[in-house]
Amino acid sequence: MEEIIAKYLADEMSQVERKEFEKELLSDEQLQEELQESTMAIELGSSKNDDNNSFDVESAWLKTSKRITIEKTITPVQPKYSFLKIAATLLIIAALGYLALQQTEVFQNEQFEVLSSDNTVKEFELPDGSQLILNANSEISFKDGFGEEHRTLTLIGGANFDVERNESLPFVIITNNSELEVLGTSFEVMAYDNFPVEVNVSSGTVRFKATKTKSEPVVLEAGYMARLSADGTQLQRGKIQNENYAAWWTRKLIFEGTPLNEAIKDLSKTYWVEFEVSENLQNCTLDMNVDGATLEQALDILQATYPSMTITTDKENHIKLDGKICNN
Repeated sequence: MEEIIAKYLADEMSQVERKEFEKELLSDEQLQEELQESTMAIELGSSKNDDNNSFDVESAWLKTSKRITIEKTITPVQPKYSFLKIAATLLIIAALGYLALQQTEVFQNEQFEVLSSDNTVKEFELPDGSQLILNANSEISFKDGFGEEHRTLTLIGGANFDVERNESLPFVIITNNSELEVLGTSFEVMAYDNFPVEVNVSSGTVRFKATKTKSEPVVLEAGYMARLSADGTQLQRGKIQNENYAAWWTRKLIFEGTPLNEAIKDLSKTYWVEFEVSENLQNCTLDMNVDGATLEQALDILQATYPSMTITTDKENHIKLDGKICNN
């Protein structure tokens, strides 16, 4: 390292080498200390030189490294990178440190409250009186002043909102690639990473827009839903076709002649399990009602509906369905 520092001080680095060295200098405190020590040694050496204040780099090198033998001769030169230039580099380091400290202080002054659910469904009351049911593995966050100065929050995951009406403070939900705005209503939002954002409105009106595109927002009334593609570019609006969308928190599921492959999607979302269905059951349809049941109880109802079906939990949160061929 001493040789590299001497090369830097003697201005013998290429432009690429110099950029790499100075980049490392900004993040390596030990290197900064070594450079400062070498600089002091050079200044001491240069003070003994002639009146034109040039300094002998070879002498400076000997002062900064007594253990390494130089294989080439370094001739005395007037350096392009003087002590002032080195000091400027160190000043840049200090400035960057100050800016980082200032950014940290700003971040620390921004007080956020975070509500999360881990692996379970949880209920919360927000500071404005709105009711929130947070789906498993979900999180919302909002800054201080929620309900008084603003009603804006960020959602990652799924949630059902029953919003307290306040016309002077619209309720705004920010998700990945989208934004929702309401005054007072009941609706559900599913906004997990790398999945489409889906909104289902139970009552009132929701204004839903894609933030990645310049398309006009859509207005959703009760009984309507919208889905925004995972990449945030395709927004579709329509009537709610599947009333089981709220089953993850109501625990109410109704299947009437529903294809088994569709039914297990609702069961998976409700109970956070993965189903594997054998080919024999691909043509099965399901007539079954579940109300407030646990996963085990729901599987018992499924088993009673299809006595010939074999239900096996081969590993955690993974259930296999097998049995005789369905012809219905």
